[in-house]
Amino acid sequence: MGLTPLDEASIEVVTFPKGKVLFRQGARGDAAYIVNSGAVGIFRETGDRKIPLASVRKGELFGEMAVIDNSPRMATAFTLEESTLMVISTDVMMDKMNKADPFIKALVLMLMNNLRGVHDSYTPKSRSLLDSVNSLQKQSEMVARFMLSKVTPDVRADLDVKLAALDDVVKELRRIAMTYRGEDRRNDAIPSEADLPQG
Repeated sequence: MGLTPLDEASIEVVTFPKGKVLFRQGARGDAAYIVNSGAVGIFRETGDRKIPLASVRKGELFGEMAVIDNSPRMATAFTLEESTLMVISTDVMMDKMNKADPFIKALVLMLMNNLRGVHDSYTPKSRSLLDSVNSLQKQSEMVARFMLSKVTPDVRADLDVKLAALDDVVKELRRIAMTYRGEDRRNDAIPSEADLPQG
């Protein structure tokens, strides 16, 4: 990664048990993380639903946006399995940002603002059968949101029937994906709802 000895001394490496919530949606950002080993799940809470967004794996960075621009966390992060993470404090991140060339600093902030917009519509590329099922579910939810707009009764009736049928198919596909999960050697890009922490 190209860290200097000073950087390495100021970055803590911590091993967290499976199921550890690292930060919660809406909380203040106090650290960014890089995965050394294990995997971290990211999900967003909307109303009473938990929506899986992504799985973060070795070498990947997460949690940096809330640290850099002092905004609330956009999602909740938790360990999918025992994981060793590099914990980069706000102080270290801000020290690096303050020392950056003003043009580079402005560019980083602009890119982050763009990325926040992308997060709302982004679906990670499927890596596994379960990912594909989760993507189908997300597409179904988008059609359901379309029905909240002003559509004619005929269109609504047609879509209601098809969405109900699709919901049944997605449930059955999820059952199959979970039953044979051990046979799919690919890592999930999106954590399963069953893996999300309770409470």
